[in-house]
Amino acid sequence: MPNAIDVHRAQLTAVAELKAKLAEVSNLVQRITSEVDALTNNAELRSILRQEQTWLDQAERTVNEVRRWRDLEAYRFWPGVVYRWALALAFALAAVWTAGAGYARVTKPYAAEIAALRSRAEFVDLVEQRVVTMTGSERRQFDALMKGKAQDKR
Repeated sequence: MPNAIDVHRAQLTAVAELKAKLAEVSNLVQRITSEVDALTNNAELRSILRQEQTWLDQAERTVNEVRRWRDLEAYRFWPGVVYRWALALAFALAAVWTAGAGYARVTKPYAAEIAALRSRAEFVDLVEQRVVTMTGSERRQFDALMKGKAQDKR
């Protein structure tokens, strides 16, 4: 079992080792601090950082400008599409109206003639139907009448 003097000596040795390590770490921290100070006081590095900041500001302005142009382009897109389709629709309606008016103008003079021919065709159909249903004696009388009318016309 160790006595109190051995424990005290072991503690003194540990304290001495700790003090040496602490001095080494302190020297290392001082050296790193001096290097960081040297870097921060470097004029060339500061000018490069200022240039980079200027470039970043300019890039930000450019991005904002492009964004504004995109928004403006999107805002102007739909009215152009609507105007083009409205113009196409107006042209199509005008073409249809013109074709309909032309058709009506061409067919109008023949409408009365077609109505007259239709009534004559109905009369001929009626006569044909009657001739088909005639008896023999009615048929001879009809033929005699038709021959007489044919001679009257000459």
